[in-house]
Amino acid sequence: MGVWQNLKMRFSKRSGYDSGSFARGGENWTPVDGRAEDINVMSRDTIRHRARDLERNADYVEAAILAMERNVVGSGIRLDCKLEDTELEQKIENLWERWCHAENCDVTGRLCFCEILKMAVRRMMVDGGLLLVATYTGNKNFPLQLQIKEVDELNSGILFYGKNQVVGGVEIDASNRPVAYHFTVYDVYGETGKTVRITADRVIYLNRIKRTSQVREVSSFANVLSRLRDLNQFLNAVSIKERMLACLAVFVKKVNAALGLGRNQKVDKETGAKKRKLSPGMIMELDAGDEIQVVNPSGQASNAKDMVSILLRAVSSAMGLSYEAVSRDMSQSNYSSARQNLIEDRETYKEWQHYLSEHLCRKVYHWWLDSCVMAGSLSIPDYFSAPEKYTECQWIAKGMSWIDPVREVNANRIALKTNQTTLQEVAAEQGKDWRAILEQRAKEKQLMKKLGLEENNANQGKYTEPIDEE
Repeated sequence: MGVWQNLKMRFSKRSGYDSGSFARGGENWTPVDGRAEDINVMSRDTIRHRARDLERNADYVEAAILAMERNVVGSGIRLDCKLEDTELEQKIENLWERWCHAENCDVTGRLCFCEILKMAVRRMMVDGGLLLVATYTGNKNFPLQLQIKEVDELNSGILFYGKNQVVGGVEIDASNRPVAYHFTVYDVYGETGKTVRITADRVIYLNRIKRTSQVREVSSFANVLSRLRDLNQFLNAVSIKERMLACLAVFVKKVNAALGLGRNQKVDKETGAKKRKLSPGMIMELDAGDEIQVVNPSGQASNAKDMVSILLRAVSSAMGLSYEAVSRDMSQSNYSSARQNLIEDRETYKEWQHYLSEHLCRKVYHWWLDSCVMAGSLSIPDYFSAPEKYTECQWIAKGMSWIDPVREVNANRIALKTNQTTLQEVAAEQGKDWRAILEQRAKEKQLMKKLGLEENNANQGKYTEPIDEE
């Protein structure tokens, strides 16, 4: 044992933390550490490749991704302008809705804005990030279009550009602020050997960093890839074992080998043994002296349910989701547990919704508004002198469904009555616009009055608490 090891062992006995001790099982725990990029660069590509492999081949990985897409984006994140001029506000919202169609917002014309948001969620989970580049075309009404680039397209071979350092294709200044992005140019045959540099003001780089020294992305599955691979391989092994247990084989033991079974009898080319096949309702006469021996594999496959549940719970919790959200197995849930899990899941979804609203929707909206004013689609004379007056808005994400509508409605009614919430907040939780609700209700009431119909006041009845079923 070296001198340094002796010193570590000596001082470890006086360590104030067991986790910092090199004794009692900690002698082999010497992790590699350093700045985020020094650690991530060693495994980033390998982790991404493995995550994509599981995305293609592991059903539970696809289930987790779909759960995030469905609950974070759903039918989209809607624009709600906050302007004093209601007429201009309505015009902007209508134009934005038109731009969100695939032929207007995507440079390839294949993805609408809602699908771009879902693509962002998927690629951030699997690859760790996604890049969107602002491009400007000859479209007179909507010159802005988005070009989507995967993180693979960043050129990691460039180390410096002028005085700036380039980390994995991201050019940064002295304060680690991205200045530009260097992309490898591809054609139909692959890499062209050329690189294009695009300034940071035209690029949205979506990556949820975990350390301040981190520049490039790491897959969100990085912590759970081993568990997911174990789960996928375990399910494959159980499936093979169950198929083997379902097999039934019959061997005919011939006492008199000289007796044949006819010219049409099939013979195994490798062993020379004659073969027959079993079929339902089959009746066949054996030769004199033949004896039947049945091979029926006995035993039972492992209880896969418990093992799958353990692995999937560990994976789900690491992703901030409940077991039920990923597995869609509600057999062990009651009202209380389902509600608690849904509350926790909603917080995860809200974090992602806030990230997309802040880092994607808001910036794209500013680009879009600038382009529409310059193209003349919107007439706002003082826009460039005071843009903050017109960029104020709110993003209404997908609403969350209720487990028990009666309880939720009554809770909201009491909160509104006691001024603990507002109609805007209640509507936003459901992914709705409170003004649209009031306008529609006013139209309905006016039509009902015209037709001589009375509103149903059934909600005045007594409210009864539902019973929890354990």
